[in-house]
Amino acid sequence: MKRKGNKTEKRQRVIVLETGELGTVTDRQLIPRQGKLHVYNQVRIDQKPHLDRWFWDDQLGRTRETCRVTFKNEDGQTLIFNLEMDYEKGNLHMDVSGKPGNLKEHNGLHALMASNFVDGIVQHT
Repeated sequence: MKRKGNKTEKRQRVIVLETGELGTVTDRQLIPRQGKLHVYNQVRIDQKPHLDRWFWDDQLGRTRETCRVTFKNEDGQTLIFNLEMDYEKGNLHMDVSGKPGNLKEHNGLHALMASNFVDGIVQHT
């Protein structure tokens, strides 16, 4: 997961991408890695507050992520899903919009795929 200009800072809440653990950055160091200087972060994991672990900047992510998924058919009908996951609260928020605006007017493969998409989200949350 690459982030544009959003480097970690001390006291920032983060998620460890590999394990999904939440924690807080407590220290940062510049350390050579593959011939270039990279940021190495000391993170206090919430589940193990007595144990600090070190991670490279690219191993950590934000505690809130957004995503947009679009389903579009050949006739110009479009369904747009805006999703926001808040790992701190464990909430997934979804807004659905489309063209035409009345979502009941959508039919066809794009509507079927959107329905399966929502079913998959519901099963995994």
